[in-house]
Amino acid sequence: MNKPMRWAVLALLAVLFPVLIVTVFVGDDKDNPSFAQGQLATGTVPPEYEAWVIRAGTLCDEVSAPLIAAQIEQESGWNPEAVSPAGAQGLSQFMPYTWPSYGRDANGNGVISPFDPPDAIMAQAVFDCQTAEQAKKDIASGRISGDLIDIILNAYNCGYGCVLANGGPSIVNGETEGYAPGVKAKMAKYTQVGTGGGGSIANCSQFKPNGGFGANVAAAALCWLGTPYAWGGGTMDGPSQGVRDGGVADSFGDYNKTGFDCSGLVIYAVGQASGRSLSLPHYTVHQLNDSRGKPISADQIQPGDVVFPGGGNPQHVAIYVGGGNIVEAPQSGDVVKVSPLTNLGSGIDIRRFG
Repeated sequence: MNKPMRWAVLALLAVLFPVLIVTVFVGDDKDNPSFAQGQLATGTVPPEYEAWVIRAGTLCDEVSAPLIAAQIEQESGWNPEAVSPAGAQGLSQFMPYTWPSYGRDANGNGVISPFDPPDAIMAQAVFDCQTAEQAKKDIASGRISGDLIDIILNAYNCGYGCVLANGGPSIVNGETEGYAPGVKAKMAKYTQVGTGGGGSIANCSQFKPNGGFGANVAAAALCWLGTPYAWGGGTMDGPSQGVRDGGVADSFGDYNKTGFDCSGLVIYAVGQASGRSLSLPHYTVHQLNDSRGKPISADQIQPGDVVFPGGGNPQHVAIYVGGGNIVEAPQSGDVVKVSPLTNLGSGIDIRRFG
């Protein structure tokens, strides 16, 4: 958030705003999942800022404490005295001429400054929440489309005018295209494991009990975005401790992590969508060959379908979520995330459960 151009646009937005997830599916389904967020993991942010980050994550439903923390790391690396070459200031990198629109004396010390961390953290949350409010209106009207969190983040980086000009968060300018993915990748270390859906699937806002099976398969998996990969991890009840593999997973310490591997995530999502009546085996080849899965052609793929690399002996599995994307637990050292379906290569195998 350090280019003068983006802040000129943001200054204009102060007039438009009251002071105060691509949705992953496509089509007209109004119950589609979007990016799910969790609670702040204790001890992951500098202790003097923890209470303020938690408070900032309560201003609106769309912006969580882990998102605020990851954004600050992306912006300033937690340096409260940071000044960018363009003149952006403080933890949250506000430009001097934009700061007055958002800055308040959050801690009541008589100073309103982007170099005062509580002021900066709360101003950042106000900006993000205002963007969320406006973006929801513009998504509903069809003015823009895309994942709400991507919109919030890219508006912070480039300005809401950039989002409007591009019809959504897909902005290519040599900087912004890496901003939202960078922040999202950082969220994992700030997120308390198991809270992506508020601690249980019942509290995951995109999961609809007794709703569409495929939609709920996708929603269940998306509720755990940012959860660590753990070899052998994942049950019908959620993430579990990984196991030793005698090789790569051990080198990443997966046996000391709580999370999902690729097939564990599928076991969880299908199990939850089925009301725990459908328990899949914990091996990709066995999941591919499970008689309860209906083979589906590529032109008939729908959200919630389980997808495998082609060839009949897959070493990976993921869940299709629409828009040419999958949700997956990719590999050791990574986290549950949304990726392009094309990552699985050509000739994929597809199975539909439920």
